[in-house]
Amino acid sequence: MITFDDNDVQSLCLCAWKEARGEGTVGMLAVMQVICRRAAIWYGGHEGSIHEAVFGKNQFSSMSVPTDPEFNLEPLDGDASYGFCQGCAVAVIEGTQPDVTGAALYYANLKQVTSGWFVDNIVNNPSEHPQTAVIGRQTFFA
Repeated sequence: MITFDDNDVQSLCLCAWKEARGEGTVGMLAVMQVICRRAAIWYGGHEGSIHEAVFGKNQFSSMSVPTDPEFNLEPLDGDASYGFCQGCAVAVIEGTQPDVTGAALYYANLKQVTSGWFVDNIVNNPSEHPQTAVIGRQTFFA
């Protein structure tokens, strides 16, 4: 299980809100699940690992790339979609929320993906990264 603190929860919520607020609650839940899976696998699941996964280089541009149009966005007080993220974040971290992604580690809106690396290594590599789900406009990959 991942150990976490309030900073991890807030990082998880903000990233999911920025990355998937137009995808409905299931889309935001899916992004949180991908973040937590990366934290557990790539960062060892220790305290602070969610924060590391969210702000890691080349992970989520909305959180780590100042030129990303989403970088400076903050939810308004009372934003229902952000409130949803806050309401289920701990359950996602603890693994008690059912996985809607099929154990995905990656996702993208394939009509908007701009990373050649992502297309070459994830999208065009189904033997290593099979598609696991489509939720809204986001396609998820293992």
